[in-house]
Amino acid sequence: MKKLLLIVLMALSLQLFSEDYKVVLKKGVTLSQQEINKNNKEIEVAFKRDYSLITGATMEGMKSMISGMMESQVQVPLMDKKTSQKLKKKMEEYYTDLFDDLLSKYKIKVIKIRYAANDIVEVTTEISVPDVTKSFENYMQLMSEEDIFNEKKLAEMSKLPKDKIEDIMITKMFDNMKKSFKNIDGYTSMKGTIYLEKDNGRWGVAELDEKLRNFREMYKKSK
Repeated sequence: MKKLLLIVLMALSLQLFSEDYKVVLKKGVTLSQQEINKNNKEIEVAFKRDYSLITGATMEGMKSMISGMMESQVQVPLMDKKTSQKLKKKMEEYYTDLFDDLLSKYKIKVIKIRYAANDIVEVTTEISVPDVTKSFENYMQLMSEEDIFNEKKLAEMSKLPKDKIEDIMITKMFDNMKKSFKNIDGYTSMKGTIYLEKDNGRWGVAELDEKLRNFREMYKKSK
């Protein structure tokens, strides 16, 4: 779960460009300062546009993976298909809310645009991802203290229908998870790069279609 969240946060990290990044020209680049300034603005727009597509592809793959995970977890022998689908949907909604909350806390800063050629740039970013280590520890602590796990409560719950028990457990699990991830102070930073190319006068992420396919498929293979 922890690794999954980190992968998702890194894959979806995107905010607006800041204009304090460094611009580097590789030997052989013949652009004027005016052309560079114009290109930089176009690169910012292209980066945000194409990364939004990558974000969408990532979310598509994530939903597919989570759907598979939830399906395997809620298929209890004594549970009918309708109940199983209901619990699966509820778990997916909880996961979506949790990811949205975590993603709202990430930060990204563009630190360099390097011109490898007049029509090829390498964009370097510094991504700050919420450090969820302490949050997972808090979550485990909260779950260990839950009264639904004491002998008396379990005995009472055993009289309830199977789907009701599952619903109580899922709700409690994700409520505690939300509490644990609500306040995150620490961040883990890492750098990443991506290439953009100018083709027919238009900047865009290099091999975008292939990247979109890869992001959709990589999570499906993790199910």
